[in-house]
Amino acid sequence: STLLKSLVGLLPPTSGQVLFRGQNIAGMGAPDIARLGIGYVPQGRGLFAGMTVAENLALGRLARPTDGRTGVVWSEEKILEYFPRLKARMHVAADYLSGGEQQMVAVARALRGNVRLLLLDEPFEGLAPSVVQELFSVFDRLRAEIAIVIVEHNLDLVLALSDRVYALERGAVFHEGPARDLLEDLDYRKKILWL
Repeated sequence: STLLKSLVGLLPPTSGQVLFRGQNIAGMGAPDIARLGIGYVPQGRGLFAGMTVAENLALGRLARPTDGRTGVVWSEEKILEYFPRLKARMHVAADYLSGGEQQMVAVARALRGNVRLLLLDEPFEGLAPSVVQELFSVFDRLRAEIAIVIVEHNLDLVLALSDRVYALERGAVFHEGPARDLLEDLDYRKKILWL
Protein backbone atom coordinates (compact mmCIF):
# COMPACT_ATOMS: atom_id res chain seq x y z
CA SER A 1 0.00 0.00 0.00
CA THR A 2 2.77 2.44 0.87
CA LEU A 3 4.54 1.75 -2.41
CA LEU A 4 1.44 2.44 -4.50
CA LYS A 5 0.57 5.55 -2.49
CA SER A 6 4.07 6.86 -3.21
CA LEU A 7 3.67 6.11 -6.91
CA VAL A 8 0.44 8.10 -7.17
CA GLY A 9 1.53 11.07 -5.08
CA LEU A 10 -0.47 10.36 -1.93
CA LEU A 11 2.70 9.83 0.13
CA PRO A 12 6.09 11.38 -0.60
CA PRO A 13 8.87 8.86 -1.27
CA THR A 14 11.46 8.83 1.51
CA SER A 15 14.29 8.90 -1.03
CA GLY A 16 15.07 8.46 -4.70
CA GLN A 17 13.00 9.13 -7.78
CA VAL A 18 9.76 7.79 -9.18
CA LEU A 19 10.18 7.63 -12.95
CA PHE A 20 7.21 7.25 -15.29
CA ARG A 21 7.91 7.37 -19.02
CA GLY A 22 11.24 9.06 -18.31
CA GLN A 23 9.77 11.80 -16.10
CA ASN A 24 10.43 12.07 -12.36
CA ILE A 25 6.96 12.25 -10.80
CA ALA A 26 8.13 12.20 -7.16
CA GLY A 27 6.69 15.25 -5.47
CA MET A 28 3.93 15.77 -8.04
CA GLY A 29 0.37 15.95 -6.77
CA ALA A 30 -2.00 13.02 -7.22
CA PRO A 31 -4.22 14.84 -9.80
CA ASP A 32 -1.17 15.66 -11.95
CA ILE A 33 0.01 12.06 -11.77
CA ALA A 34 -3.47 10.82 -12.75
CA ARG A 35 -3.39 13.15 -15.77
CA LEU A 36 -0.20 11.40 -16.94
CA GLY A 37 -2.21 8.18 -17.38
CA ILE A 38 -1.85 6.38 -14.06
CA GLY A 39 -4.99 4.82 -12.58
CA TYR A 40 -5.11 3.69 -8.95
CA VAL A 41 -7.48 1.35 -7.11
CA PRO A 42 -6.84 1.61 -3.36
CA GLN A 43 -7.28 -1.20 -0.89
CA GLY A 44 -10.89 -0.98 0.26
CA ARG A 45 -12.03 0.34 -3.15
CA GLY A 46 -12.60 4.00 -2.22
CA LEU A 47 -16.00 4.37 -3.87
CA PHE A 48 -18.43 7.18 -3.10
CA ALA A 49 -21.25 5.24 -1.46
CA GLY A 50 -24.09 7.70 -2.03
CA MET A 51 -23.27 8.02 -5.72
CA THR A 52 -24.42 5.72 -8.51
CA VAL A 53 -22.12 3.52 -10.56
CA ALA A 54 -22.39 6.01 -13.45
CA GLU A 55 -21.48 8.92 -11.16
CA ASN A 56 -18.49 7.04 -9.73
CA LEU A 57 -17.28 6.26 -13.26
CA ALA A 58 -17.65 9.90 -14.29
CA LEU A 59 -15.33 10.94 -11.45
CA GLY A 60 -12.54 8.84 -12.96
CA ARG A 61 -12.74 10.83 -16.16
CA LEU A 62 -12.46 14.23 -14.48
CA ALA A 63 -8.81 13.88 -13.54
CA ARG A 64 -7.51 12.83 -16.95
CA PRO A 65 -7.64 14.04 -20.53
CA THR A 66 -9.76 11.80 -22.74
CA ASP A 67 -8.21 12.44 -26.13
CA GLY A 68 -5.76 9.53 -26.22
CA ARG A 69 -2.56 11.48 -25.43
CA THR A 70 -1.84 9.59 -22.22
CA GLY A 71 -2.91 6.05 -23.06
CA VAL A 72 -5.83 3.92 -24.10
CA VAL A 73 -9.14 5.77 -24.39
CA TRP A 74 -11.42 4.03 -21.92
CA SER A 75 -14.94 4.96 -22.97
CA GLU A 76 -17.92 3.72 -21.00
CA GLU A 77 -18.64 1.23 -23.80
CA LYS A 78 -15.10 -0.17 -23.70
CA ILE A 79 -15.21 -0.49 -19.92
CA LEU A 80 -18.54 -2.30 -20.04
CA GLU A 81 -17.00 -4.84 -22.43
CA TYR A 82 -14.75 -5.82 -19.51
CA PHE A 83 -17.44 -5.46 -16.84
CA PRO A 84 -20.77 -6.32 -18.54
CA ARG A 85 -22.39 -6.96 -15.16
CA LEU A 86 -22.24 -3.21 -14.49
CA LYS A 87 -24.53 -2.36 -17.44
CA ALA A 88 -27.62 -3.18 -15.40
CA ARG A 89 -26.22 -1.46 -12.30
CA MET A 90 -25.33 1.99 -13.73
CA HIS A 91 -28.08 3.80 -11.78
CA VAL A 92 -27.62 1.87 -8.53
CA ALA A 93 -25.83 3.52 -5.60
CA ALA A 94 -22.40 2.01 -5.00
CA ASP A 95 -23.25 1.06 -1.41
CA TYR A 96 -25.97 -1.31 -2.69
CA LEU A 97 -23.52 -3.34 -4.77
CA SER A 98 -21.86 -6.58 -3.73
CA GLY A 99 -18.18 -6.42 -2.77
CA GLY A 100 -17.23 -7.87 -6.15
CA GLU A 101 -19.33 -5.33 -8.04
CA GLN A 102 -17.82 -2.53 -5.96
CA GLN A 103 -14.35 -3.73 -6.91
CA MET A 104 -15.38 -3.78 -10.58
CA VAL A 105 -16.60 -0.18 -10.29
CA ALA A 106 -13.36 0.86 -8.59
CA VAL A 107 -11.28 -0.67 -11.39
CA ALA A 108 -13.59 0.77 -14.06
CA ARG A 109 -13.35 4.23 -12.48
CA ALA A 110 -9.54 4.03 -12.45
CA LEU A 111 -9.56 3.13 -16.15
CA ARG A 112 -12.12 5.76 -17.15
CA GLY A 113 -9.61 8.28 -18.46
CA ASN A 114 -6.69 7.40 -20.67
CA VAL A 115 -4.69 4.99 -18.56
CA ARG A 116 -1.29 3.56 -19.47
CA LEU A 117 -0.62 2.12 -16.02
CA LEU A 118 -3.11 0.61 -13.58
CA LEU A 119 -2.11 0.22 -9.92
CA LEU A 120 -4.15 -2.30 -7.91
CA ASP A 121 -3.84 -2.57 -4.12
CA GLU A 122 -5.10 -5.94 -2.83
CA PRO A 123 -7.75 -6.27 -5.58
CA PHE A 124 -8.90 -9.74 -4.49
CA GLU A 125 -9.19 -9.02 -0.76
CA GLY A 126 -12.45 -10.21 0.83
CA LEU A 127 -14.04 -11.40 -2.42
CA ALA A 128 -15.86 -14.66 -3.09
CA PRO A 129 -13.85 -17.22 -5.11
CA SER A 130 -16.16 -16.87 -8.13
CA VAL A 131 -15.64 -13.08 -8.17
CA VAL A 132 -11.88 -13.52 -7.75
CA GLN A 133 -11.91 -15.74 -10.84
CA GLU A 134 -13.99 -13.20 -12.78
CA LEU A 135 -11.64 -10.33 -11.87
CA PHE A 136 -8.60 -12.50 -12.59
CA SER A 137 -9.92 -13.05 -16.12
CA VAL A 138 -10.54 -9.32 -16.56
CA PHE A 139 -7.02 -8.43 -15.38
CA ASP A 140 -5.55 -11.10 -17.64
CA ARG A 141 -7.31 -9.48 -20.63
CA LEU A 142 -6.45 -5.94 -19.49
CA ARG A 143 -2.74 -6.62 -19.31
CA ALA A 144 -2.70 -7.01 -23.10
CA GLU A 145 -3.67 -3.31 -23.35
CA ILE A 146 -1.99 -1.60 -20.40
CA ALA A 147 0.69 -2.15 -17.78
CA ILE A 148 -0.60 -3.32 -14.40
CA VAL A 149 1.12 -3.26 -11.01
CA ILE A 150 -0.55 -5.44 -8.40
CA VAL A 151 0.19 -5.44 -4.68
CA GLU A 152 -1.35 -8.68 -3.46
CA HIS A 153 -0.76 -11.24 -0.72
CA ASN A 154 -2.25 -14.13 -2.72
CA LEU A 155 0.99 -15.23 -4.30
CA ASP A 156 -0.42 -17.86 -6.67
CA LEU A 157 -2.90 -15.40 -8.19
CA VAL A 158 -0.35 -12.67 -8.70
CA LEU A 159 2.23 -15.07 -10.15
CA ALA A 160 -0.30 -16.42 -12.63
CA LEU A 161 -1.11 -12.86 -13.79
CA SER A 162 2.39 -11.42 -13.81
CA ASP A 163 5.27 -11.32 -16.23
CA ARG A 164 7.69 -10.02 -13.58
CA VAL A 165 7.67 -10.09 -9.79
CA TYR A 166 9.24 -7.70 -7.33
CA ALA A 167 9.18 -8.95 -3.74
CA LEU A 168 9.59 -6.31 -1.03
CA GLU A 169 10.28 -6.47 2.66
CA ARG A 170 10.50 -3.39 4.88
CA GLY A 171 10.48 -1.14 1.83
CA ALA A 172 13.37 -2.83 0.03
CA VAL A 173 13.29 -5.14 -3.00
CA PHE A 174 14.78 -8.49 -2.07
CA HIS A 175 13.84 -10.35 -5.25
CA GLU A 176 13.15 -9.34 -8.83
CA GLY A 177 12.66 -11.67 -11.75
CA PRO A 178 10.29 -13.53 -14.06
CA ALA A 179 7.06 -14.67 -12.43
CA ARG A 180 7.14 -17.97 -14.29
CA ASP A 181 10.20 -19.15 -12.33
CA LEU A 182 8.43 -18.68 -9.00
CA LEU A 183 5.14 -20.07 -10.32
CA GLU A 184 6.55 -23.30 -11.75
CA ASP A 185 9.45 -24.15 -9.42
CA LEU A 186 8.25 -24.54 -5.83
CA ASP A 187 11.75 -25.26 -4.51
CA TYR A 188 12.98 -22.02 -6.05
CA ARG A 189 9.98 -20.19 -4.57
CA LYS A 190 10.77 -21.54 -1.09
CA LYS A 191 14.42 -20.54 -1.42
CA ILE A 192 13.70 -17.00 -2.64
CA LEU A 193 10.69 -16.22 -0.48
CA TRP A 194 11.77 -18.16 2.63
CA LEU A 195 8.58 -20.20 2.74
